[in-house]
Amino acid sequence: MYLPGFIKTTHSIRVETAVKLVSYAIALTGFISVCAYVEYVYSALFVLVVVIAGYLDFKKSAAETSQGYVPRWVINVLSVIVIILSVFRMYTDDLVESAVEALLILLSIKFLEKRSFRDYMQVYLISLFLLAGAALLSIDLSFFLYFMIFFFLISPVIVLLTYYSQAPQLIIQREVFVKIVLKTMAIPLLSIPMASIIFLVLPRTDRPFFSFLNRAGRGRSGFADSVTLGGVSSIQQDSSVVFRASMEKLDDELLYWRGVLFDTFDGTSWKSSLPEDQTHPSRARGRHVRQTIYLEPYGNKYVFALDKPISVSIKNIRSPGGFIYLTKEPITSRLRYDAVSVIEEQQPVTVQQDSPGQYDIERYLKLPPDIPEGITALAQTLTKGKDRRAAIEAILTYLKDGGYSYSLEHLPASQSPLSEFLFKTKSGNCEYFASAMAVMLRASGIPANVVGGYKGGQYNNLGGYYMVMQKNAHVWVEAYIDGERWRRYDPTPAAAFSLSIESKGAFLRTLQSSFDALNYYWGVFVINYNFDRQLSMLKKLRTNINVPVVKSSLLKIRTGLKHLKTTATLIAAALALILLIIILRLIYFNNTPQEKRLLEGFLKRLSNLGFDKKQSDGLEEFIATITDDGLRRRAGMFAVEFEKIYYRDERFTKEQIKRLRAILKTLVSMAM
Repeated sequence: MYLPGFIKTTHSIRVETAVKLVSYAIALTGFISVCAYVEYVYSALFVLVVVIAGYLDFKKSAAETSQGYVPRWVINVLSVIVIILSVFRMYTDDLVESAVEALLILLSIKFLEKRSFRDYMQVYLISLFLLAGAALLSIDLSFFLYFMIFFFLISPVIVLLTYYSQAPQLIIQREVFVKIVLKTMAIPLLSIPMASIIFLVLPRTDRPFFSFLNRAGRGRSGFADSVTLGGVSSIQQDSSVVFRASMEKLDDELLYWRGVLFDTFDGTSWKSSLPEDQTHPSRARGRHVRQTIYLEPYGNKYVFALDKPISVSIKNIRSPGGFIYLTKEPITSRLRYDAVSVIEEQQPVTVQQDSPGQYDIERYLKLPPDIPEGITALAQTLTKGKDRRAAIEAILTYLKDGGYSYSLEHLPASQSPLSEFLFKTKSGNCEYFASAMAVMLRASGIPANVVGGYKGGQYNNLGGYYMVMQKNAHVWVEAYIDGERWRRYDPTPAAAFSLSIESKGAFLRTLQSSFDALNYYWGVFVINYNFDRQLSMLKKLRTNINVPVVKSSLLKIRTGLKHLKTTATLIAAALALILLIIILRLIYFNNTPQEKRLLEGFLKRLSNLGFDKKQSDGLEEFIATITDDGLRRRAGMFAVEFEKIYYRDERFTKEQIKRLRAILKTLVSMAM
């Protein structure tokens, strides 16, 4: 290390520069963790201000930089204004996002002023708050990466900041700087095992204290209790993940994920009139498929499962019938649940205790009074003289082979969009096809409804789960047939379900699947680790340590195991303590310069021989007080050799260190 006036080499770095560099890295880590969730104007403003601050910090000379900083009183006024404006902007549903945007502006402003120790600490604290905000917005695997970067940067910067507070112009050799960074990074590294243990054993609760801060995810365009013709297209243009389903791989034609049942049509939109406050369990016979689903927060109450779900394991779940399940409150945090579904294969599902009565049948036949006559005339033409099954197939074939095409753009939007779709544009997305079929079925006297959910999904072989995105949003038709009850029909062209990922190369698909698998396991083992998982883990641990024994000797063995466990725990604790002491000793030992260790060893050996150096004595002055001539001569040899190198401000070579250690060995032999 050097102070101003001493030699500065090209292999050194100013401690002030080091503090600035690491501080910018910490601030950028906090910014990147939240930039995807704030308005673009705040991100742009943050980047602009930080670039200006970086120019002031690194491009100008020291004198120019001092003059270029914004006065502190201006910074304080700007900060107060930002806080006041943020308070007025905060709304209950966007509390976290508003707070994060305010923190971003405050953080950028801090870089415009001349910073002291306190200011740097404020920068680190605001960056930590940004990470906390990122955890409330979306605690996925990327948050963990940002947190680890922050975690490993904060230790060395605190040490460097301590040097900076005492000597701002201090210059450090590059090798010393690297050692400081690496050794201080070992501190958080050592804390990881203890943090993991605390994470595993700390009691969990299903009702977090700060749940009111959680907001609905960006998938708010997901399904609600109504859908307007053309409305699904807004969901299908969103590529975000809506849920992952851990299960066996199935044929693509079976991948219909049920969510909402729409039974009422007014000419432009479908609505669900099922009573949400009642529960009518749905039962069906067929092949059962079990799924564990991780649903992302999307702001609505409906949960999704493979068609048709007969059970969903969520507390206080409600099922108004029609194989539909709702939570009590909108889903604003990631939700894990198990579901069992009965899937349609070659034989249709047989439904029990869910078939509509006479009143329900009439409800599934209702049409709006102003339905265009052309639609009813087309339905009658297609189904005339046919039985119910043949009539359904005729309408389905007409929509699939009648020159209609699938599109998400230029959708019919007149006062009669369904009529425009059928007779003019002949182009639309899935809700136009499903609505046309359901309306024509009802016009032909066949009960029908529309179901909203998702179709398809990408199977991840690494994780053994389906990833379903918002772009997989889909609606289809269910028709009621005597003897077979409700059966699914999908009039939308199959080409509509091709996913863009298939057009990517094999390498990109593998890379995306690998990263998504990591994100999936992060959610499974970390985000969804709760009290039930803790109990399950304890039960498995108890089962694994139980040894089958004869009843007469069971008590003795348990007692022996208890004593053995206690002894093993004590031994393990002692070994852990010894290991910790060794590690800390090694860290200290490696951080101590060799010349200092040599001098400390020299004084310690003389102390063992009865000669203690006073704090006020110089080295040569102390050696002169030694009464033993031989010892004084050998000690003088060490002092001359040591000072010849030390006071020239040179680095000790291996040969010099070896020679000094040889002199120390002679002192040891004299002590013996």
